[in-house]
Amino acid sequence: MRVLCSTTPMDGVFGPFIPLGRALADRGHEVLVATGANLRHRVLETGLEFVDIGLPAMDGAIAAMSDAEVRAAPEGDRVAFPSAMFGWVHPNAKLRALRGLAAERRPELIVHPVVDAAGPLLAALLGVPSLCYGFGQPLDDEVVAGISARVRPLWQAVGLDPEPSAGIYRGSYLDPSPPRLRRAPSVQPADRTFEIRPEIPGDPSAPLPEWSSGLGKRPAVYISLGTAPMFNQPQMFAPLLEGLATEQLDLIVTVSELHDPAALGELPESVHVERWLPLAPLLPRCDAVVCHAGTGTTLAALTAGLPMVLVPRGADQFDNARACERAGAARVLMPDQVTAEAVRDAVSAVLAPGSPERVAAKELAGEIAAMPSPSQVAELLETVAIPRDAAV
Repeated sequence: MRVLCSTTPMDGVFGPFIPLGRALADRGHEVLVATGANLRHRVLETGLEFVDIGLPAMDGAIAAMSDAEVRAAPEGDRVAFPSAMFGWVHPNAKLRALRGLAAERRPELIVHPVVDAAGPLLAALLGVPSLCYGFGQPLDDEVVAGISARVRPLWQAVGLDPEPSAGIYRGSYLDPSPPRLRRAPSVQPADRTFEIRPEIPGDPSAPLPEWSSGLGKRPAVYISLGTAPMFNQPQMFAPLLEGLATEQLDLIVTVSELHDPAALGELPESVHVERWLPLAPLLPRCDAVVCHAGTGTTLAALTAGLPMVLVPRGADQFDNARACERAGAARVLMPDQVTAEAVRDAVSAVLAPGSPERVAAKELAGEIAAMPSPSQVAELLETVAIPRDAAV
């Protein structure tokens, strides 16, 4: 089977596909990933084939911020920006090249995340099955409607009637959320929904820096604000580090490839700052996670059974944070609540022996462990995608 994954060029969006992509490749299927240049290294290190199509992440964000509808949106609006970025900027930039790639490689299954509107449109054009993979809570209904409105002209330009929900849920849907974390959206995902167990990113045997040999003498807390430039600027770490750096903790901080660890300033020896670390070998050595409630980090922490302090800033982070709070696995600090004192108190609370957040996180880890593995899902998908001739 020839599988084409069209994904938005964001690490947190592509990451959930990696275990499934590897599982499909291990079963002998041809797996091709079409996305922006900034994900080239990440795709290639998974062993999957990469094709540079569309805008890099930063270019897409800049273009979306310059969009007329985004600039006209009222302060605090949470719909215009993602609608523009995912419904127009990225699909408009990549659809023509995607069609050319499809004519050459003739995919039999199109896989895409919920925020890649080009994937389902391509599948409709080709007449092949599509598979949407989720990466957390179902996409906000208003955002789905906004993406649908913005991508409509692209459907019409190729002679197709726009499908409901931008075609995002036209095929099957993979849900990585454990049952306790789910909410029911007004717009239901596809008729066929399958669970898939999330995995902690990285190779569990990957080496960690030399300082990791000193972990274990006191509680270790992992701190991340993700990889999106609008959420992980160095100054955003300030209240987190101010509240925790002088505590009896080991802090492990990642600032992403976009930033220099030195930008966080002079810090105690107990604070270890890196651009990036593989979470699979790291999280089992941690006791709690402080993060922005991005889906990748959040599900990784829950898979490891770690309680969290969540400091959401935008996008789907508020939905993820509320879901984790409802499930009892996290304490949430909204943007106007993130002070050094509040962070210190919240981390102290979740680290306490027998804290409700610790108990809930362990229970969620058990739910996740019981979900179907990527290998099991890959086998199932062989009955979902029906090979057929494709014409562009």
